[in-house]
Amino acid sequence: MKSAKIVLPIVLVLGAVALSGCDKSRKERPTYDGVEFKIKTKAVDKKVSRADFIVEIKDAAQSLDGARLAAAHAGVRYCLSEAGYGTSDIIWDVNPRDSEAQLRLVDGDAVFQGTCES
Repeated sequence: MKSAKIVLPIVLVLGAVALSGCDKSRKERPTYDGVEFKIKTKAVDKKVSRADFIVEIKDAAQSLDGARLAAAHAGVRYCLSEAGYGTSDIIWDVNPRDSEAQLRLVDGDAVFQGTCES
């Protein structure tokens, strides 16, 4: 019976630590201009080339500046990690870092297309 008295507190402490780790990771999700956007990045046609990709920023109207920042970050992350290119140089159809460029909005989502340079 003594071992049950010792094991239960240990299990509770470990469970609390695990849950606090989950909560911490949620708080560390990136925000852009104060908004946590849902971002979808994918290759246009990965059978042809992983260099050409699309970034969709959901509900971009929450912050157009934030949507631009999110797209730029997602493009760099895609080229470096997902596509496996060793550079963050991107040729954009509409450069998200150009505040004067007209955004392409589809059903409230900002859509960007880019090509990773090798």
